Amino acid sequence: MPFASVSIIGCGWLGLPLAEILARQGYRVNGSTTTLEKIPVLQKAGIFPFLLQVDASVRGEGVKDFFDTDIVVITLPFRRSFTDPHDYRKQVDAVLAQCKNVPSLIFTSSTSVYPDNIGSAAEELDFKPDNERSKVLRQVEKHITARKGIVVRFSGLYGGTRKIGAFLSGKKEFSGGDSPVNLIHQDDAVGILQKVIEQREKLAGEIFNGCSDAHPTKKVLYTAAAKKMNLAPPQFIEEKNSVKKIVVNEKVKKVLGYKFLHPDPLKNI
Repeated sequence: MPFASVSIIGCGWLGLPLAEILARQGYRVNGSTTTLEKIPVLQKAGIFPFLLQVDASVRGEGVKDFFDTDIVVITLPFRRSFTDPHDYRKQVDAVLAQCKNVPSLIFTSSTSVYPDNIGSAAEELDFKPDNERSKVLRQVEKHITARKGIVVRFSGLYGGTRKIGAFLSGKKEFSGGDSPVNLIHQDDAVGILQKVIEQREKLAGEIFNGCSDAHPTKKVLYTAAAKKMNLAPPQFIEEKNSVKKIVVNEKVKKVLGYKFLHPDPLKNI
């Protein structure tokens, strides 16, 4: 049976390594980028490059060809620079408008959609987002699953060029020292998406959390990171009520059969 064709919207920090692995495995991979300089990078990796802009519409050369595919993976980042969070919904809607004949949709969401004090954050929970960005993200998720698409909620992403504690330099005081961290390594994020792609036909409408097994506190993790980088240990403000959110990852292990390569962020500093 020939490998499927995959189109990845956004070949950035997450989309590019996913595209590279899929291309090596034999998939035909279309990758979108917004910068001309990225075209030869994609070509060198065996990815068919498309220069596309996504806002309220999808613009660029070869839009029809890009969406003539078996699978669309949407990795559009929900940028902090959006003055109106609903601009993100417009971006995703523009992509979905092009996906009417695409059999499989996969959307990379974020565990930030869960309220900060939810406790154990599992996929089956019915919850109410606690800020406007989270509300918009939840709306997008529902739009995807209504189309029988698959949602993967990733926790804080690290690995590759993103080092744990890179933000520590030059800062002195931090909040939330007793709060557990929810992180996932780039290798595991890509690995989970591979599993979803492989098993997509039985996963229509499903939501998965992508998060490491271990949840050290911010104080423990970032103090260890500072020591590794020969920086002064961070000072944490004393707080009466710290955030208590632990993202549960049992579903990806049970349903997808995924085994984490980096289960504990403390061991990847």
